[in-house]
Amino acid sequence: MKKIFTLLFSSLVVLLIFGSVGNPVKASEIPEGEENCICHDVTFITGAEKNKIVANLLKTDALKDVRKEQKAEGIKWNGVNDVQVLKHNVYPVTIVGIPVTFEDGTALMATFINGEFMGVGPR
Repeated sequence: MKKIFTLLFSSLVVLLIFGSVGNPVKASEIPEGEENCICHDVTFITGAEKNKIVANLLKTDALKDVRKEQKAEGIKWNGVNDVQVLKHNVYPVTIVGIPVTFEDGTALMATFINGEFMGVGPR
C-alpha cells in the first residue's frame, strides 16, 4: 500500500511539473514594444590584440597620472596579468579594466574607455 501511494504521488508531481502551462523563464522574454538592449554587446579581446591595446595604454600619461594619484590613496595596482580588454560591437569603444586592490583587501577595477580614465569600481 505504501508503494502505491509513493507511485501515485510521484507521478502527480511529475505531471504537475511537466504539464504546467506557460513559460517559467520570463526573464529572457522581451516585453512587447521594447527593443533589445545593445549596451552589453561586447567582445573580450585576447592574445596579441589585447597585448597591443594594453601596451599602448601603459605608455599614456593619463595612466601614469592616475596611477600616481591612486598610489597616494593607498590603492595597489596588481599588474597587467589580469587586465580585461573589451571591444563594443556596435560603438567604436574599447574598454580596458585593470584590477586594483585597496589596503584593506577590497578588489576593484580601474576602468579606461578609449584611453581616458573613467574611475574605479567593483569588479
